[in-house]
Amino acid sequence: MKKIYTLLLSILIMLSCTDEQLDEIQLDFPFHVTLSPTVPKLIYPSNNLVCTNFDLEFEWRASRSELENSIAYTIEIASDNLFSNILFKTNTAQTIKSFNLEKGTTYFWRVKAIDEKGYQSTYSRIYTFFTEPEAGVNTIPNTPVILSPTMGASVSETQTTLSWNATDSDGDPLLFDIYFGESNPPQLFAENQNAMTLSVQTEANKTYYWRVVAKDDKQGIAMGRVWNFRTE
Repeated sequence: MKKIYTLLLSILIMLSCTDEQLDEIQLDFPFHVTLSPTVPKLIYPSNNLVCTNFDLEFEWRASRSELENSIAYTIEIASDNLFSNILFKTNTAQTIKSFNLEKGTTYFWRVKAIDEKGYQSTYSRIYTFFTEPEAGVNTIPNTPVILSPTMGASVSETQTTLSWNATDSDGDPLLFDIYFGESNPPQLFAENQNAMTLSVQTEANKTYYWRVVAKDDKQGIAMGRVWNFRTE
């Protein structure tokens, strides 16, 4: 019973405090509130990727704030893993950002989250990637195009077939990585598929997100947009 009283008293004190007072109060709470946003998780370009596309779109997973504050991100791209030579640095409220990169260069990148109150996460893991020295040697695949389920469609099946189309101007053979799930952006579900269809199990009254990444045999990559559909 004493613990219950302590918990209730702690909650009442927190609710009666301003943000500034919360920063100064030190209470031995029986629970832990994390003020800083969660650390962003890098998605693309993935670690050790070789890119033939130099106008590259960077993407990372959104952070969360237990205080429900709005979150922005700082992305840094450097020529070394110590980030002593930062080539690009910018702030954005989105989880994607495009940069025009140089050919034949090794890059390192990381992201951190900052909320509206100034609380910051630590930096994400550092990913490295490379750009091809000769852009004209290979043309990257064309961006995958959705076939079914169409964007925002409602489906009633418990097993849904994802279908898309992708081509390569050079005629190179293509493999596909499929990202699928209830979170947006979706997580990697299947990789190195040579077919342009994939059957997935679904449940009723849920929204699913998916995207396709097309890869040729010369390390050219094209990432499709995130699509979604809902089950009935």
